[in-house]
Amino acid sequence: MAAMTFKSTLLEKIPRSADTTSYRFSRPPEYSFQAGQWYTITIPSPDGPLDHHFSHADSPTEPFIELTTRLTGSAFKNALDALPLGTEVEIEGPYGRFLFGYDRPRIAFLTGGIGVTPVRSMLRYLADTGGEKRVPGQELVVFYGSMTEDGIVYKEDFDWFENAIPGLRVIHVITHPTESWRGYSGFITAGVIRAELADPSQWTYYVVGPPPMVAAMDKVMEQLEVPRDQVVVESFAGYES
Repeated sequence: MAAMTFKSTLLEKIPRSADTTSYRFSRPPEYSFQAGQWYTITIPSPDGPLDHHFSHADSPTEPFIELTTRLTGSAFKNALDALPLGTEVEIEGPYGRFLFGYDRPRIAFLTGGIGVTPVRSMLRYLADTGGEKRVPGQELVVFYGSMTEDGIVYKEDFDWFENAIPGLRVIHVITHPTESWRGYSGFITAGVIRAELADPSQWTYYVVGPPPMVAAMDKVMEQLEVPRDQVVVESFAGYES
């Protein structure tokens, strides 16, 4: 589908964690996209228009466009957070080929932090459509890394996805867990993946997150001897800006 440019307005701000917020914008009926794609948004600021690209955190089945981001203190993020409700912005898209593999029998998502947004988009779409077009018996596992338990973005959504989507498991990995945490701690490693997947080299991997995480997962793929054509990557370059 061809990219298009249109006007939109800010509808709502939703805190997700201590440093992460979602911003919902109006979505005109003529705008369509596929779950996992991204767009560019241009917002007003005292110093003039500022633009940034973001993955859709929303699903095509939802009536709004949701942008979820970590507030890093950059000029763009500060201007975004200061926007009053009703502010008009410009959105251009959709772009990208980070799309769900309906014909892949086993898919593992390797994601962390704000990189989870396109995964949330895909899973919400699967839940809302009943998984139409999925290959029979398809297995899905999300390895989701977060700094703390309180910092798991969209945790309630992912808990719901596990019940709503047949064949899905969500594995949380917490970098700095509390003493009460009973799951994996540290980072997503080859050992964690081997513990959860039978024959990891036979899976398709969707890797999405900031460049350091993508680089780390590239090494994990080598350790697991996963062929290159079984790895789909979306790198959040520039996410700090």
